[in-house]
Formats: sequence, C-alpha cells, structure tokens
Amino acid sequence: MTQGDWNPRRGPGGSAFAGILLLLVGAWQVFVGYAVASGEAFVFTGGGYWYRADNTGWGWVSIAIGLAAIVIGLAQWGPGRIFEPLRRSPVPALLVAVVSAMNQFFLAPQYPLWAALVVAVDVFIIWDLATRTRPTGGGEEPGRYTR
Repeated sequence: MTQGDWNPRRGPGGSAFAGILLLLVGAWQVFVGYAVASGEAFVFTGGGYWYRADNTGWGWVSIAIGLAAIVIGLAQWGPGRIFEPLRRSPVPALLVAVVSAMNQFFLAPQYPLWAALVVAVDVFIIWDLATRTRPTGGGEEPGRYTR
C-alpha cells in the first residue's frame, strides 16, 4: 500500500446520496418550522431548561435551515451552472448538516424520537461528504485513487 491508498483525494463533485438526504432533512425542518411558527405546535413550553426561545422565532429559524438544506441538496445533484459553486465544495452542505443537527439537539427534549432520527440523517450526510473520494483518470489500474 502507498500513502495515496490511505489518504485518497476528495472529489470535487457533489454527492447524490447527500443531496437526497439534505432534501429530506430540509423538508423536515420546513415542516417543523411551519408548525411551530404558525402556532400549531408548541416547542418551548414550561421551564426547566437552561435555554429559552420564542416559538415563532424558533420556527422561522427552522424554516431558514430547511430552505438552505433544500437549496444545497438540489445543488448536490441538480444540473445547471447556477449550482456549480455549491456543488464544487462540500463545505456548505457540511455546514447546513451541522447546524441542522444542532437545531435538533435543542428540540430533543420535546420531540426525542424525531430529533434523534434527523440527527442520524445529518450524521450520514456529514459522513458521506467527508469520506467522498475520486478515482483516477487515465490508464492506471481500476480502484486506484490519486493523491
């Protein structure tokens, strides 16, 4: 084995798997955000938590995170030059996945099952984008990666 086998180069393109998962997480965030912002669900009721938040404000934050996740999810596998800057680097998708997971940690006391599921999906997004590799071009043997 060579150094390149242990430290493969990260690919510049988007990931369809991460894009689909980002669309799923984005839809969930928009759904929860709309329910909380419209007053149909109450997230922060009662005391006993070290943080306090306004339901309407928290709902709009969730909607913003969800819309960002949907746009970046479309950019991961969507065609077009407009999405090229978002597709080239995994950093925007990683950032949205981390912020989404943090948002769900704050919602975990009220909705533990759903928050755990969304955090798990966010972890899969982070894993997929952080471990993506690109095979070499040319006449090298198949399965070999460039450095």
